[in-house]
Amino acid sequence: MEAVVFDLKSDLAHFRRPDTTSTQLTYPFISPTAVKGIAGAILGIEDFTTRDKIGIQLLHPVKTVSQQMSMLGKDSGSTFNRPTTVELVVKPFYRIYYAGDEYVRDLYRFLSKGRAVYPTYLGSAYALTKPVLQAYYEQVEPLREWSEPLRTRCVVPTRLVKEMKFEPERYYSRAGGFMLVYKGSREFEKSIDFVYERNGDAITFLPDKRQISDELQIVQIGDETVCLF
Repeated sequence: MEAVVFDLKSDLAHFRRPDTTSTQLTYPFISPTAVKGIAGAILGIEDFTTRDKIGIQLLHPVKTVSQQMSMLGKDSGSTFNRPTTVELVVKPFYRIYYAGDEYVRDLYRFLSKGRAVYPTYLGSAYALTKPVLQAYYEQVEPLREWSEPLRTRCVVPTRLVKEMKFEPERYYSRAGGFMLVYKGSREFEKSIDFVYERNGDAITFLPDKRQISDELQIVQIGDETVCLF
């Protein structure tokens, strides 16, 4: 399969968790479905669905703040507004590894020209971002054998972790409940949990070979070991 690598950066982001109502909580970093939504926006494909996989690397420490915002409703009158507490991700910065056999080449062509059909944003329309191309790889292969623990700076699906090697001066966290598969027509399927290092430092872990599948893979892209999902 092919792979394209690009960066996403903004001053703030909001990836709303679907299990919240009055307070709008956010995932701590960009979700898999949000990444593919950005790919669809670049390509100009509405209701974008794909079997391509992605990996996520944190290039800035994870930090969130809560902010009171006045959200305008659908009422056409001038008096309606609704004070709402919104949790925001501060200064998000991600490296995205997009791999597969469907849209990688098209995505590379758009990114290499700095083009996008629709606006790209990090979860909410007020968090605009401009994807920046980093690299393109014509061929990447899944890792199937390893003799020692792997080291990655990307987020790691918890299902892939058989054993973790904890290191000093590391801040390990777990984030759960991410939607994994978008089937179209606002329908989602399956969820996924991740282990990540809060400051974007490397994680050393021994993978569980039984969990390697078409859905979850580990590949070498350039100098980086990447978990794809």
